Amino acid sequence: MCTGCESSEVAPAPVTKEPVVKPPTPATIDYLHFAARLGLDVAALAVFWFALHVRGHARRDLLMVFSLFNLGLVIVLTVISTSASATAIGFGLFAMLSIIRLRSEPFGNAELGYFFVALVLALVNGVADADLPFTAMLDVVVLIAVAIIGHPWMGPAPQKREITLDRIHDDDAALRADLEQRLGVRVVDFTIAEIDYVREVTRLTISFLKREHERAELPVAA
Repeated sequence: MCTGCESSEVAPAPVTKEPVVKPPTPATIDYLHFAARLGLDVAALAVFWFALHVRGHARRDLLMVFSLFNLGLVIVLTVISTSASATAIGFGLFAMLSIIRLRSEPFGNAELGYFFVALVLALVNGVADADLPFTAMLDVVVLIAVAIIGHPWMGPAPQKREITLDRIHDDDAALRADLEQRLGVRVVDFTIAEIDYVREVTRLTISFLKREHERAELPVAA
């Protein structure tokens, strides 16, 4: 063995240990924190319905639907937030929001806005890791927006009635003109519910504004 020769042996590569991935552990539930968030949501929902009642927009059926959806979403978000999988939050929200498409009666523009407010309040108060003062501040911001938008100083709010017309119009402009001439109001919008060619009647829901010089008493649907 020559002394000047280098050794041809290769040093073994260092062995790297793969990190052990531990399964996520569910978050602990703080019952006092949940009770505080639920109290904030109920208080914000009560102020929201009081504002609608003052304006005359608080319908009893909407009160039931919006309140139950709001409280149900808060409970679901609390359960999802304390689950082991973080991706479950996204899937859970998608499943809850898809319920909007399952409603049996279509919402008007104002009713859809009120539904969105109830939804936002549930999302704000339903996250388990949110800071309580920050959550209360967001609730106040939403309620202030509700108080400002739609206030009477911004103009009168359109009223809605269900009308059965004893004729069928093929043109929307002619239908609007006929309604305004018969009822003496300014028709803002209308939605046709049914056209009966046998009886030659049209059932529709109109949104209208009363004219200042005329006070028409519109028929109420049975």
